[in-house]
Amino acid sequence: MSILKSLKTYLILFCFYVSGVFSQTWTSLGPNGGYFKDFVFHPTNSQIIYTGSDDSGGIWKTTNGGATWSLLTGNFPNFTGWKVVIDEHHPNKIYGCDLYSRYGLIKSNDGGATWQIINSGLNSKYDKMVSGLVIAYGKQDTLLISTGHDVTGTPARPGNGIYKSFNGGVTWTPAGLQGTTTPCIASNGIGGAIFAGTRGHGLMVTTNFGASWMNHPNIPSTYDVVEIESDSNIVMVSTGFNGVYLSNDYGVNFTNIGLVSEFNFDINIFKKVPSVELFSSTLSGLKKYSSTTNSWTAVNHSELNNQLAMGIASKNSELYLSNFANSNILKSNDGGVTWSYLTQSPKATEIGGLFVDPSNPNHIITSLLGTYNIGGLVGKEAIRETNDGGITWVNKGPVVHGRGIVKDNSTLNTFYLGTFANGLYKTVDAFTTFTNVRSGNKVIFDIAINPSNTQEILISELDVISSSYAILKSTNGGITFVPTSTLLATKLEYDPSNPSIVYASTFSGLIKSTDAGTTWNSFLFNGIPLSTLKPYVSHTYASLINGKLIKINGTSTVNITGPWPNNSQITNIIEQNGKLIIGINGAEKDTINNLFGFTYLSVDSGTTWTNITGNMPCTHVYGMNALQAVNNDLYIGTYGGGIYKSLGLVTSIKEKITTSSINIYPNPANNFLKIDIKSIKNETVECQIVNYCGQIILETTLGINNSVIDISKLSSGFYIISFKNLNEAAQKFIKE
Repeated sequence: MSILKSLKTYLILFCFYVSGVFSQTWTSLGPNGGYFKDFVFHPTNSQIIYTGSDDSGGIWKTTNGGATWSLLTGNFPNFTGWKVVIDEHHPNKIYGCDLYSRYGLIKSNDGGATWQIINSGLNSKYDKMVSGLVIAYGKQDTLLISTGHDVTGTPARPGNGIYKSFNGGVTWTPAGLQGTTTPCIASNGIGGAIFAGTRGHGLMVTTNFGASWMNHPNIPSTYDVVEIESDSNIVMVSTGFNGVYLSNDYGVNFTNIGLVSEFNFDINIFKKVPSVELFSSTLSGLKKYSSTTNSWTAVNHSELNNQLAMGIASKNSELYLSNFANSNILKSNDGGVTWSYLTQSPKATEIGGLFVDPSNPNHIITSLLGTYNIGGLVGKEAIRETNDGGITWVNKGPVVHGRGIVKDNSTLNTFYLGTFANGLYKTVDAFTTFTNVRSGNKVIFDIAINPSNTQEILISELDVISSSYAILKSTNGGITFVPTSTLLATKLEYDPSNPSIVYASTFSGLIKSTDAGTTWNSFLFNGIPLSTLKPYVSHTYASLINGKLIKINGTSTVNITGPWPNNSQITNIIEQNGKLIIGINGAEKDTINNLFGFTYLSVDSGTTWTNITGNMPCTHVYGMNALQAVNNDLYIGTYGGGIYKSLGLVTSIKEKITTSSINIYPNPANNFLKIDIKSIKNETVECQIVNYCGQIILETTLGINNSVIDISKLSSGFYIISFKNLNEAAQKFIKE
């Protein structure tokens, strides 16, 4: 490449200087907790427990009875540990089942230290919706899996029946019930019978490894079977709202033992002798059964009443439990009489909204997706607050399913909290107290406050009861609201230079108001669904629902879509210090969408992009205002991994363009780059060469008598050289 072509190709990049490397190292700040679907004990050491987290939280392990936890699946971002299975005869052999079809199945042969994907033969996304696994007949490499969970969910997880493997999961073949949703599978019957739960087809049984299946006659063939537990002769089956069934003879005969009309989400066999004792989760709380009385009693505890347990496991007198509330794990050492939270639970929380205090970044307030307004569930507080940068967190705020939080910047402690199905809340003391200013079964998609008149608030709302959407405006600080549009707005934003102008991204295109949200008119992309937008003084960014990113100047548009997959849901856009950053969500998506989240950065207004997702084990940027840039650091709230922070990622790209006392030449260079360091007193100088994407290409140490760097192996292009132990500005050079 000629010098002229090099200069032309990289001229635009000379206008931008990246002070240091684009950091791709992320630190988890918490808060602790999450949705933990499964627990499994090591067969000979009850201090070792594995837990699998719902959507994207991964598989975690404790070796000290829950005092501390470590993430095992960081190399498999967004892994959903719907079911974790240990081979009891080979306890270092562990399987992880991914209901959300990102991986299908993973397997470890060393206690979770390393994993491999084992999904050969699981060809479709439905095949990879693995909900359970059984090691049949006690043979370590003889496996069956169930697939799917729900055909009517949002999104649906229909699965595709049962699959089998005779080689430890290396390859899989169909084993019957294809086309059927099979939420669970177990083995414990006479002659090696395998039980599979179905949606709407009852309990299925095979005694020939899936060559044929039959309905169990004791459980109606129209019932849902959502969970099966087995332990020797005891087999326990949950049929959801149709009660719990129990067998004492290896599954030959079943009897309905009650909890009809209760929603039995998870079940557990606690004891077999001298009496059978069982647990089942219900919408009203945890219930315990004893064969002595042949009845169920409520486990009366403040942390369990009106809570729905989504994961229960026991060994001896110990119980571990996770509530459907995005909170810490609960543990009992006395068979469920007393309970305590594990304060150092895994960091697998699902973040709905984020606020990082610009004057004190150690002060963070976040809203959690914690309590759906269904079935009378109580759940936990929606707000978590830290004043020490994530070392400790305090639960605050209303007991709701928090979506997003927005700060009223005219006062110190005034915030608005949007919720899922509980409307809008307002606080004037940072959620110590709060008021439901927009009550009812309403979902708040977004909130915007007029920067020049904070009494004016706009919200985007779904009324669940009437199934109607609206943009509403308040002129009195949220006391009353008036509808101004019937469109679903995914994002509301005031124009930063003229607060009379408001933009809304909707499922019908980009609309605009010139009277602070009182009336609306179509502006751009008429009829095209948008996922979000972000206006700045000279331009606006808008993303289409199919993942395209558009830069708008006036009414002119430029497609600046990066290399992310099609059908990516861009949820957050920020631009600071000349850096454009977007957050993508892949959580809770159906199989036609991108199921992974990403974070991308551009230093040239979208001409080129760098994936800075880095080492985040959960990559979904889901919530409202989930990207926050404070003091040159970037904070990201994720769906399944809590909050992450990266140091220096949004440092100004112009602020360090100064004259340096170090000279580099020739520039452009061919094979060698000479560094003039004679005026430097240090005996050695550490330097780094990075490309414009921030990737480290070369590191070396120079001295007064060793000041030449061999760059012959570098590709032609634009590079930055920085000096790690000197207070010197980095410099640009071109490799021909």
